Formats: sequence, C-alpha cells, structure tokens
Amino acid sequence: MLKELNEFITECGACNDISQYDDTKYIQLPEEHRQQFVDAMSNGEVPLRKASECPAKRLLLHFANTVLFVNNDTQDSDAIYDVYLAQGSDSSDDSDMSYTYTAFSLDNDYQPKLISHTGNGKADEKRLWEEIHAAMLTLRGFMSAISE
Repeated sequence: MLKELNEFITECGACNDISQYDDTKYIQLPEEHRQQFVDAMSNGEVPLRKASECPAKRLLLHFANTVLFVNNDTQDSDAIYDVYLAQGSDSSDDSDMSYTYTAFSLDNDYQPKLISHTGNGKADEKRLWEEIHAAMLTLRGFMSAISE
C-alpha cells in the first residue's frame, strides 16, 4: 500500500518521492487507540487545536485499512497541510482488497479541499467525502493531541 501511495503522490506532482522526507514519522494506531482519539475529541477531553499548532512537519499515520501521508510542505498558499489518503476496501481478504487514493489540502480549521482522486465519476463523490471525513476524525484528534 505504501508503494502505491508513493506512486500516487508522485503522479499528483506533489513531490518526487516520499522517501526524500527522511524525517517522516510513521505511526501505526491500533483500533483501540484510534477510537480513543475520536472519543477524546467528541467528549472534549482533547480540545480541537488549529492545524498550524501541530508540531509535526510530516507523518505517515496508519490505522485499520487507511494510511495518511500528512505533509506541511504544501503547494496551496491557503493550506497548512497536504494530505494523501490511501483507503482500502472493507474486504477481509488482503488479496481482494482494493485501494482508492485521494489528495486534499487542509486549512487551519481542518477544512479539506480536494486536490486529486483515483475514483471515477460522481457515483464515487459521496463515498470519497465519506472516506475523507472518516479519516479526518482520527487525524484531527491525533494532531490536536500532539499539539498539547
């Protein structure tokens, strides 16, 4: 999945290669920890902080069948981060799993703006935004938590 995500990022023209960022931190969240971030945000234990307050320059955040490459080296002057999302299907068999790849930027209030997507047509648009918002629940919680 990481190799394909790297290829998608290269095709988007964002950077030549994820590996050029040797300071990228890889974080894998087990489901219970991912849920703790989501729950802490929803019940107010972790206050939502501005994206610009997050000390991370770039990171790979992996949970369930999702990988996010979060990079503050953005091409959009209004954005704080560019995010590259690899989202796997819900198949329980890894050989049957298919992935979609989406690139979006985030402003200081974590509002996503679509950059690129591998899906086709308007039929995918609703699912695309559902995937982005589902990933954003964890990402906002994680980034707010490490901003303290």
